[in-house]
Amino acid sequence: MATPDDGSSTAPAARSPRTVRRAARNKEDLLARAGAVVAERGFEATRFSDVATHTGASVSTLQYLFGNREDLVVQALRARTRRMLTEAHRLSGAIEDPLERLRWVADHLAAHDDDSAVARDEWMLWVEYWRAALRDEELATESLGAYDEWLRLVRDAVAAAVSAGVVRQPDDVDLVAQGACAVADGLGIQIALGRPGATWQRARLVTRSWLAAALDCPELLR
Repeated sequence: MATPDDGSSTAPAARSPRTVRRAARNKEDLLARAGAVVAERGFEATRFSDVATHTGASVSTLQYLFGNREDLVVQALRARTRRMLTEAHRLSGAIEDPLERLRWVADHLAAHDDDSAVARDEWMLWVEYWRAALRDEELATESLGAYDEWLRLVRDAVAAAVSAGVVRQPDDVDLVAQGACAVADGLGIQIALGRPGATWQRARLVTRSWLAAALDCPELLR
């Protein structure tokens, strides 16, 4: 028999209006914390009880807000993706020096955080997002849209550098952007898997090196 924790459609108990409003206000925080659970346990292994333990929210509250277990996990992946992309575009756009902006973008593609444990959790979350998207057409479409946003992050930084006259206009800016993202993705997965000798610092250097070569701009390595 299905239980509330395994994603069944059992209706949660009635909630008071005040409890519902408070739970709704905390929804984004719950999703952020749920994302950490998904990164640790994986898409299939994450249960309502795991998220409840990590967040302090009751299983009935999670059911009320998210419906079933799979919807909770998917929403957690979506929410984290939105936050990461919004923050990346905001921080990149605030960097006035075009070379420094390109360096920052290269570094951020490889490791989204200076803390190695946090950076690994971010990559684990991305891996779970991709795995889920491979089996879900709607999520796959969203995942491709998110990837386009990472490409735009690179293209915008390249355009700013071209406009400032510090690099030449590449023949194919999409090739540059796709290459940078592909290099960073491959390195991030290797480090998340625990490849000996692989570090986030090395991943950043390799991604910068690729951009420097693609844009004929050795200054990016300084």
